[in-house]
Amino acid sequence: MKRETIERLRRRLGDASLKVAIVPHISADGDAAGACSALWQVFDRLGIPAKVLTCDYFPDYLKWLKRVPDAISFQNRPGECKQWLQEAGLLCMIDHNTFAREGDLEPFTRCFQGEVLMIDHHPDPIEVTYRFSDTRLSATCELLYTLITRLWGKSIIDTGIANALYTGISTDTGGFNHNCSRPATYRVVADLLARGLEKEHVHDQLYQRNTLSRLRLEGHCLLNKMMVEERYPLAIIPITLQELETFHFKDGDLEGIVNMPLTIEQVLVSVQVTERKERVKFSFRSKGDIPVNAWAKRFFNGGGHRNAAGGQLELPLEECLQRLRESAAWFFDEHVAGKGTQF
Repeated sequence: MKRETIERLRRRLGDASLKVAIVPHISADGDAAGACSALWQVFDRLGIPAKVLTCDYFPDYLKWLKRVPDAISFQNRPGECKQWLQEAGLLCMIDHNTFAREGDLEPFTRCFQGEVLMIDHHPDPIEVTYRFSDTRLSATCELLYTLITRLWGKSIIDTGIANALYTGISTDTGGFNHNCSRPATYRVVADLLARGLEKEHVHDQLYQRNTLSRLRLEGHCLLNKMMVEERYPLAIIPITLQELETFHFKDGDLEGIVNMPLTIEQVLVSVQVTERKERVKFSFRSKGDIPVNAWAKRFFNGGGHRNAAGGQLELPLEECLQRLRESAAWFFDEHVAGKGTQF
């Protein structure tokens, strides 16, 4: 982090008239929600007026995080979102690198008249007023921890903030299974424990709160929908909108399912293809140094990390699956062949 940028931000946050808008990416995950929760709590402690604005809704399994239930959704309160964006002097882009990831809020954030702060760990970030971006870090919450402590010291972190930051790190590494080989990541966790992190409570909220319908949806996906391709070490899980409705789907119910095929020895890449009302969404996961973000970016209007990426298309599900299979040849020939893998 550049000292000069931190000092400029410190001066801006010291403006007594400042109001702040905090915006996560569309379909916010644990890292986005955790970072929004932590930053909002910090601003509360500092007496800085702030609100979290979402283009959709935070999933139910993350609403235990402090302040998350208070977020304002553009879906049912568009007027309040637009009004706060007009009043705010600082817009915080959380866990995303472009306005295009802000869904229905994009037209209003693109023309934002104030300054913009980005806190993110994805590649190819756009230029903004204050940019803190590092792809080496496990999660945006790890980056936010560093920024918070550089600005205000460790003493500002209490149990609620520590729980929120740990939520992002834990979920974005798949429970510390990928993108978490830096010793510094574990030093951050150690510091959070020292500041009051309730690790067992967080794990209980994130990983031990299943519903019967979610378990049945998970079983259906693995038993009836998962397909392992013969030509490539690839597993595909297609899920229709009708199936989601049958199993009373709620946001967050599919969390982690795409990772499960990677436990199969011969599977190197897993893709979940989910039909929603407006579009079809893709979730990519991989083992080792296989860059699924390149696949998501090239063919599916997406991107992300090397081992975890996403995308979307406004096409029928069958056409999406056809594009996935047709582009598999390009991906595996360009990015997997020659890495000791035979297929």
